[in-house]
Amino acid sequence: MSTQQWDDARLDRLANSVESLTQRVDSIAIATENNNRLIESNARVIQALANVAAEAREERQQLFQRMDQQQANIDRQQANIEGLRTETVRMLDILLNQRNQDDNPTA
Repeated sequence: MSTQQWDDARLDRLANSVESLTQRVDSIAIATENNNRLIESNARVIQALANVAAEAREERQQLFQRMDQQQANIDRQQANIEGLRTETVRMLDILLNQRNQDDNPTA
């Protein structure tokens, strides 16, 4: 096994390599921290979007319920109108028959 001499130049190269690796590790740590912040930020945005989507679904459901109620009211009103129309026609028939009897007495 050979023994190597650790002269100043060799120690300096080793120190420079260690320093370079330390800088790379620090850079990776900073990038990782930035990525973690970005991930957290994205998670908050995704949660906010999910909340907005849930609220929109709820509002949409409420709108559909109101539309159903309004349609039911319209249907009832149309039925009432049809009933009034039928009653009006019946009363007109009665009045026309009375007028015809008054104009043409057969007794």
